[in-house]
Amino acid sequence: MTAHTHTTRRTVLKMAGAAGLLGAASAGRTAADTSVVDDRIDTSAAEPHEVVVVFDSQESMKRLTDLDLPNSKHEYAVLPMTYTVLSGDQVRTVAGWDGVRRVQKAVELEFFNDDSRAVTGADVVQNEMGYDGSSVDAVIIDSGFSGPHPDFDGRLESNWQWVDNPLGERDADWVNLGSEGDTDDLGHGTHCAGIVAGDGSASDGQYKGMAPGARISVYSTNQAVYLPYAIGAWDHMLARADDPNVDFDPDVVSNSYGVARDVRYNPNDPLNVATWEAFIRGIIPVFAAGNEGPEADTLSRFAKAPHVLCIGATRDDKHVTNFSSRGRTPDENRETNYDRKKALGNLGRFHAAMTNGQYVVDMGMWAGTVGPAADNSTTGTDASTESEFHEWRAPPNADTLEMMLDFSPDGQQVRVSIRRGSKDGTVVAQMGEEPVHQHRTLTTDVDGGTTYWVEVEPMVSVAVDYTLDYESHEKIRGEPEKQRPVGVYRPSIGTPGNHIMSALGPTDPLDAYAADTEMFYGYMSGTSMACPAAAGICALVIDAARQNGHNPYPIEIINTVEATARDIHKAYTPWNVGAGFADAAAAVRRAEIGDFARFGEVSLADPDTPTSLAVSGRRSDDGSAFTGGQTNQVDVTIASVSHTAEVRDTIPIEWTVKTEYGDVKRVEQVDDVQHVYLGTVVPSDGETMRTYFAEAPNDPAKTDEYTFGSAAANAAKTDDDWVAFGGTETNAVIGEDTNT
Repeated sequence: MTAHTHTTRRTVLKMAGAAGLLGAASAGRTAADTSVVDDRIDTSAAEPHEVVVVFDSQESMKRLTDLDLPNSKHEYAVLPMTYTVLSGDQVRTVAGWDGVRRVQKAVELEFFNDDSRAVTGADVVQNEMGYDGSSVDAVIIDSGFSGPHPDFDGRLESNWQWVDNPLGERDADWVNLGSEGDTDDLGHGTHCAGIVAGDGSASDGQYKGMAPGARISVYSTNQAVYLPYAIGAWDHMLARADDPNVDFDPDVVSNSYGVARDVRYNPNDPLNVATWEAFIRGIIPVFAAGNEGPEADTLSRFAKAPHVLCIGATRDDKHVTNFSSRGRTPDENRETNYDRKKALGNLGRFHAAMTNGQYVVDMGMWAGTVGPAADNSTTGTDASTESEFHEWRAPPNADTLEMMLDFSPDGQQVRVSIRRGSKDGTVVAQMGEEPVHQHRTLTTDVDGGTTYWVEVEPMVSVAVDYTLDYESHEKIRGEPEKQRPVGVYRPSIGTPGNHIMSALGPTDPLDAYAADTEMFYGYMSGTSMACPAAAGICALVIDAARQNGHNPYPIEIINTVEATARDIHKAYTPWNVGAGFADAAAAVRRAEIGDFARFGEVSLADPDTPTSLAVSGRRSDDGSAFTGGQTNQVDVTIASVSHTAEVRDTIPIEWTVKTEYGDVKRVEQVDDVQHVYLGTVVPSDGETMRTYFAEAPNDPAKTDEYTFGSAAANAAKTDDDWVAFGGTETNAVIGEDTNT
């Protein structure tokens, strides 16, 4: 593993921000807003609120010590944020402070719960092109990692878990439990880690991940993804990345969690601030789109950032799954932006302003010579005839004026006054009013659109040459209203996320997903599985670039992954799959030669709206009353279908599907029902029937009535959900098996 191979690049990028990659940012005004307080916080409520307060700098965090906090507080090490408990009155107080960007409710986030390599071309990259991510550090922030696992031998850099209550008496800390430790109480994080970088050792390579040579670091947010813990993971990761004594240089971070809210992207959200800090350090954040599809406007709020990859889920046939969250459609009468370049330029300007809570709206320099003079008055009320005056009109959005004075010969003294309206107007600020001490800087509040006169007055009887450098700033609070858009309301690409086999610990709760689950592996579905697949593709692209002497910026990787994605199916739209289905091999080929894509090379999927599926048919059971162990034959008849479609029926979880008989392709359990998949039908088939057999439960406690159906069909070329047909039927289990 190469140690800190691109620290210099990160340092430069940190200082320059994103502007160097985007060209000149827009010069439009960024207006203030009142959305400092999360709208989910009821400040009138009696009970206190767990919150994350986002400041403009770590220095501003100290102000919380002035409050009588009901609990302690946890200050993050790198990010300018504090996790604490505030009363409603304190929330309002803190929100009114200069330097506070956001007061966010501490909430639980949601997890967005062998074929991926082949369909994305990652197997070609590994087997034919020779790249496996071995020069890359990948990070997974999830439910943790179940160690030891044979698929990660020697490549688990760290396995972190946050111990102690961050608001308790003892300081919370991250503890590395190592490759032998089990920090995953669920199995979700281990599964995601396997998709990114498992090497398939426990399956003879069959269930290998996307970048099986990458070194991984895992952060456990526990079974429930609590916002302060997720922020803590980013903070700890950035602190380690900034430490030159630690051999840790993260390149890509997989995040299969979030909150699907139909809201505009808020750059002051604490997790969005964290991902921005990672991005400007050279780290690529990858987020799951969410599992709230197929309705529009359901993307995770963290996945809308222009500096992250937002990943939708597809089936192995590369069609977008129904559960994969969608972005905004172009016919909506509100902010709908698919242009990453525009949003990233605006966001870069916004964050540059928010670093100090202000944005430069005017700057320049005045120079001249004053003296000799003998006016030693310190009242600032007279305008000496030996003074020099400079007229300045404050821009409409100006809030402050800062000046820095330099003069010669050294050791002399001048007085600088700012007068409102005219040369003899009221003095609103002054430097050099103390004869024994020469001030060199001055900062004062100004009113936008007002004319001011800057007077430079000598205080000794010698000529003085001077220069005055000045900057005027606008203070910015809350979401930027006029400098929009700052969000991207579409997925970036699609990768497989349906019924994915990957690593699990033998004792993980999710290990028992299906009867054919193997030791150390299991199936899961969701954009949670698509996200680490995309993170693994990024690792391959970075590895190919690095091994050929190239050092790309994160945005170059993002653009290249999008530009090489393919618009495969008619049902693809910008709001369901962005640029299309990922092509790892094509992206790696460009990275090998340093041919990284620019914004203009990204083409989104054809936005033609697909049609809806029409299906008719019926279903029948061969009885309505069964004894335990008796078999029910179910016939599903498809009379007509408008598009090629997959067919399934739904039965209670208590019944056992006899998968060895009939037309069963697979069975999937969802909550308290089972979906029995019966294959694909095409319009030219005409009327066709599919059959399966289900065995009644043989348990006295399970004598009951059970609902079978409806049957349903789903077409990949339409963007609607499963379309029901055939109705339902009630079947009763009336007793135990009477056979002897």
